[in-house]
Amino acid sequence: MKTASSPIEPTVASLSITLLLISGVRHQFVMDEAYLTRHSVKTGKEALKDPFEMSVWQLKECIWKDWKEEWDQRPASAMFIRLIHFGRMLEDKHPLKAIDCRLNQDTPNVVHMTVRPPEVGDDEMTQRSAKGFGHNRENGNSSSSPSCRCVIL
Repeated sequence: MKTASSPIEPTVASLSITLLLISGVRHQFVMDEAYLTRHSVKTGKEALKDPFEMSVWQLKECIWKDWKEEWDQRPASAMFIRLIHFGRMLEDKHPLKAIDCRLNQDTPNVVHMTVRPPEVGDDEMTQRSAKGFGHNRENGNSSSSPSCRCVIL
């Protein structure tokens, strides 16, 4: 005896991310069409419906907008947020569906988040330690070089 099967309905695309902070705090984000609408995530003039179509930068902006009090101090902008997945820092320009991101639609994705500290102004110690760098002894030019600028205290 055959039973009538219900028609297969398309599933709504959703992205589940478990955000893991350095402090050990975890927060679950579930991004779907309603979430994208609430956060006004768009490409051009069109509102996004699939979270995998959004860029890493748009994801950072959503995290920044949803910043929780129990996390560290909120950065000045989403620009200071770094997201790491499977040991790779996610590039702002890549869409979440990119192979580089390797995000899975079927299971929660653990993404590590760090906050880049704001640039520290030149203090006396930094200025003194950098004086010896950048000199080209052959032609006497004092140009910037791509070498390390580490300060050992």
